[in-house]
Amino acid sequence: MTTLPDTWIDTLWRAHTGLTLGLLAVLVLRRPWRRRAGPQAAYALWLLPPWLALAALWPSTGLPHLTLPAVHISTLTALPSAATPEGAQAGAQALWLAGLIAVAWAQTARHHRYRRQLQGRGLGPWRAPAGDSPGLLGVWRPRLVLPADFRQRFAADERRWILAHEATHARRLDNSARMLATLLTGLAWFNPLMWWGLAALRQDQELACDAAVMQRYPGSWRRYGLALLKLDGATGLPPTASAWQARHPLKERIMLLKNAAPSVRARQAAHAALALSAVLGFGAVQALNTGTPEAAKPTAHRSRSELSDVTAQRAKVSEACPDMPLPPGPPPEGLKGDYLVDVKFKIGRGGHADAVQVQGDPRLVDIIRKTVQAYVCKTELADAELEQQFLFKFD
Repeated sequence: MTTLPDTWIDTLWRAHTGLTLGLLAVLVLRRPWRRRAGPQAAYALWLLPPWLALAALWPSTGLPHLTLPAVHISTLTALPSAATPEGAQAGAQALWLAGLIAVAWAQTARHHRYRRQLQGRGLGPWRAPAGDSPGLLGVWRPRLVLPADFRQRFAADERRWILAHEATHARRLDNSARMLATLLTGLAWFNPLMWWGLAALRQDQELACDAAVMQRYPGSWRRYGLALLKLDGATGLPPTASAWQARHPLKERIMLLKNAAPSVRARQAAHAALALSAVLGFGAVQALNTGTPEAAKPTAHRSRSELSDVTAQRAKVSEACPDMPLPPGPPPEGLKGDYLVDVKFKIGRGGHADAVQVQGDPRLVDIIRKTVQAYVCKTELADAELEQQFLFKFD
């Protein structure tokens, strides 16, 4: 099986790291944020995960004289091909791809099941079965979905609140936000935080829309809450649909309706705190990208010695120096057993290794120096210091 290029894997993993940090921030902040600044401010916190995912892909600032942990590369002679890491990497990528396809299939099937129960064409609202929840379906041009008994079940003021609620979803592009969240969840299906975020995002969207309606129609929270109780909640919603009454904590939703709108000062403080969180998160992600390297996977194969046992530090050094060829073979005559070579070097302005210092067996020093000088590293990390170890095992 053909594996993905290392640069793709590195990009996806860095974006996943930033996204996870953003989700952790939302997990910690959303409830206190909601209490102090209101549901709409809490919903704005969901800007952090995609922002930190993009921040993780931003070019590193390249701190000068950055000392990176050692890279351990182990070579063995006559290593069985079944033990090479390429096979394990291909298997992991196949598993990831299978999960991605399964998530995509499940969400597509859910969309078609929901769409099949709707009736109506043309410019008017689509009709859902009687007893279902009003909602909004679609991303590019969302369409209003109303149950067949909409006028019989809801009074005139209740219908007005429901339509205002769905209009808020459309104005804020909530369906598009959920579609993006679903795509990211499919890419990172193995991360339980992503699935929590998918459900929590929908909940915060509904709470934020409720708050917007209550600001427009103050004093109506009690009757609005009673209207919510007329439904059991919509189920099986696809990512491209919102429902006025979906299955989420209804008690919390009704209790929040009676809360007074936050003051202007509280909203301004929430905006300032969100901006500060975005800046701090950007710095944290950049520090993670440049501070802890990982062992690299060399791009060439030796005729006599093959790569084995790459440590868990792989991705970050691959990020710093994407092109790291192995020393040329065969090894010098007379070498047998284990040999450890330590290397220190700086990344020069052109991306090549400068000031290379090699300590080890004199018969390997020149070979390792020429190998390191052939590295191609990222120019934004110029003047950063790296350490590397080569462990050779010769028969």
